[in-house]
Amino acid sequence: MINSITKIIKKHSLYLLSFFIPFIIMACYFAYRNMFPFGNSSILTVDLGQQYVDLFAYFRRTILSLDLHSILYSFSNGYGGEMIGIWGYYLLSPFNVILLLIPAKFINFSILLITLLKYGTSGLTFSVFLKHKGIKKNAIILSLSVAYALNGWMIANQLNVMWLDGVILLPIIIIGIDKILDSNKYRVFIISYTAMLVINYYIAYMITLFSIIYVISKLLIDNGTLKNRVTKLFKVGIGHVISLLLSSFIFLPNLLELKNGKAAYTLSTFKWKVEYNPLKMVSKLFDGSFNFSQMPNGYPNIFIGSIALIGFILFFCNKQIGLKHKIATFVITAIIIVSMFFEPLNLLWHAMQFPIWYPYRFSFIFCFWIIYIAAVGLDNQNSHISLKEIIVSGLILIAGLIYTAVNINSFNYMSLTKYLISLAFIAISFLVIHISNKDNKYYLLSLIIIAIGDSGLNAFNSLNSISYVSNDDYMKYTATLNKHVDDIKQKDTSFYRISKDFYRTRDDPIESNFFGGSTFSSTLRKSTPDFNSKIGNAYTTGSIDYSNGTLVTDSMLSFKYFINTINYNKAYPMIQKSSNRYDIVNNHIQKIDIFQIFKSNNAFPLIYTASNNIFSRIIASDPIKYQNSMVKQVTGDNSDVFNENMNYTILCTNTNALTGLNNQIISKNNLLKNGLVTIKYHHKNGMVPYLILPASMNQQKCSIKVNGEQLNLPNDFQSTFVVSLPNNKDNKITIKLLNGKLYTNEFNIASLNLPKFLSETKSIRTQNNRININGNTVSADVNISSNHRAVSTSIPYSNGWTLTVDGKKHPIKVVNDEFIGFDNLSKGNHKIKLSFYPSGLNAGILISLLALIFTIIYYLYKKKR
Repeated sequence: MINSITKIIKKHSLYLLSFFIPFIIMACYFAYRNMFPFGNSSILTVDLGQQYVDLFAYFRRTILSLDLHSILYSFSNGYGGEMIGIWGYYLLSPFNVILLLIPAKFINFSILLITLLKYGTSGLTFSVFLKHKGIKKNAIILSLSVAYALNGWMIANQLNVMWLDGVILLPIIIIGIDKILDSNKYRVFIISYTAMLVINYYIAYMITLFSIIYVISKLLIDNGTLKNRVTKLFKVGIGHVISLLLSSFIFLPNLLELKNGKAAYTLSTFKWKVEYNPLKMVSKLFDGSFNFSQMPNGYPNIFIGSIALIGFILFFCNKQIGLKHKIATFVITAIIIVSMFFEPLNLLWHAMQFPIWYPYRFSFIFCFWIIYIAAVGLDNQNSHISLKEIIVSGLILIAGLIYTAVNINSFNYMSLTKYLISLAFIAISFLVIHISNKDNKYYLLSLIIIAIGDSGLNAFNSLNSISYVSNDDYMKYTATLNKHVDDIKQKDTSFYRISKDFYRTRDDPIESNFFGGSTFSSTLRKSTPDFNSKIGNAYTTGSIDYSNGTLVTDSMLSFKYFINTINYNKAYPMIQKSSNRYDIVNNHIQKIDIFQIFKSNNAFPLIYTASNNIFSRIIASDPIKYQNSMVKQVTGDNSDVFNENMNYTILCTNTNALTGLNNQIISKNNLLKNGLVTIKYHHKNGMVPYLILPASMNQQKCSIKVNGEQLNLPNDFQSTFVVSLPNNKDNKITIKLLNGKLYTNEFNIASLNLPKFLSETKSIRTQNNRININGNTVSADVNISSNHRAVSTSIPYSNGWTLTVDGKKHPIKVVNDEFIGFDNLSKGNHKIKLSFYPSGLNAGILISLLALIFTIIYYLYKKKR
């Protein structure tokens, strides 16, 4: 038994080392950073901590509980949303099985282990690829496999853990293309490319573009006839089509859903411009050329190590390599490099959308290509390198070193230490590669040692500039929030939503399995953030956050419970606080730790009968006017429940005098002194005040305090925002100008006439429609009176919903471009049933099954022949 294992290890030692060296290097780094289980830190940072960990918790809970309905739809996804897009973009990596095997309390360890395994597997697949490409020296394969596994893109994007599968599968996909072109064998390509399409269609798109470039270049090098080349191109196309058909079960419903989500942001026009000086990319080839500022907007992460860099240059110096091969390689390299600074090509690689954070996401393809070409260059290196080769490669390297040294202060991710480390590795690699005997074992061992040191130090220096969430803080927060949610669920089994004035992430509802109004997902429908902007709540193109609602939106969106917190910084440092909800004052029911729960008795049912006006289009200049119109829609009453609060006084210090609040230009009299505007307001009994803040008054432009307490606002909100104001006897708003001038636009104070709102909506709030939710089906009993023939809901609309009324299919309309509504119901009682099933899923499954059956039959037929 031991002898058999020893033989297997010896036989596959190259592949085992290609896997374990990157694995061990990164495990050492994680241990050095005290990441759980090595200490109390965690691997959670940026989107991994603010998004993916919550989705992994959902993945684990859904699979282990066999809650199949939640695979399709969840009311925890914002106000409610399809989940097939989240599965297709985030959760279908086979490595995620590890999440099911390790207890939930160790989820951070599960994610760390998945990350380590992906590092190791990427090294493994690249070594298989280089062996397939005929690279003879194992030391070259091993050293460059380490360089590939720990390339700059991998290090910078390890937190985007769902993308890493693309780095793993890219070498196998290229092997598959070679097998189609060289021996008419499809199996490797179809399996690997189909897997990529299923695991992450976004990265698969980038790999598809590269595969087209690769195939065309290889066919141009081919000496066959034109007919033969066209035939081979057609065969590769057939392989792509078969893989697309096999993956249709996940690809087709995602494609249809993307039309209403990310695809809605696709650009149809672009600028023919160079985005930055391309020479600046040279600095990204240096050790540790990455920090936090490179995440939102930076240069491509293309670190490949000194051996790959020199090997790539030697490829073009080597006389044994044909000119046609060199020209094709140069053209492909040029296309990829130009794509990383020329806007039209950059957009093409990103499916015609500018990335939000993590720019140049396709730069892993550059790393793959350069390292592969370097392997060819090193493997074909002559025993005696000519003086010309030494001079040419030396001059190119020196030019890059001089450019970076001269401009080092303009790169905030560079330092003298990092520069000297890279200089040392380049110098040592240059000497070893150009002077050593290529068959000497010490030369080969030196390549491996250099690769380990170079790639390892880059990983350490790059990731040291990023901070991580404490494992204990994450576990404590999650456990406490879960306790609150579970207590509410035990006492109330009806449908309701829960809002909070704080969050660790906007995916808290998905993490803790409750119905909220917040989510963060790249698959979010465009209509949802659009709606949030209309009602004055926080949003981005990929997220919404219901933290700053009003009593009107609370009621209309079925928010029955509210959780707030005080003194959060000390106990839970990772919490992000929203503005206080001073309007939530009734029914304080529980306090645990620093969190309090409030209950509202004013929530609308999820489905309710309403005025026929609900389908009228709202045109409003600010969120308060929009909410006024929403109330008018459902009640049929034409009077406002919000009114502008005129009972205030304005005091200006070192600014021009103001005649009102909105549409004013505030400028300092003396630019060297503070400019302050103080607003004192009074409220009447029964009136609930709110502050309307335009985007022009964000935290970069001014600082706002209410009764001496800093107003918690998003760092940079894109549309008008609404926040609650205190109801004290005397209240004061202080605005401090951070720049010389401020435009107030729609800035104002409004008051909600709460008794009037409650009176007008009483008939809606008291409806007992016996709503029942069973998985992705919502049923209700509604009574239609003569003057209320329409039905409205707070269920977001999508094409997957079907409606039956008394067992018969009924057409759905859309309320306020976001929610489901319907009308033309006769007077009396009706049984309503709304069912969700993703558009295109059945068709996708059918196409995949037929493609699978055809592929199997064809394979058996070919094998029999």
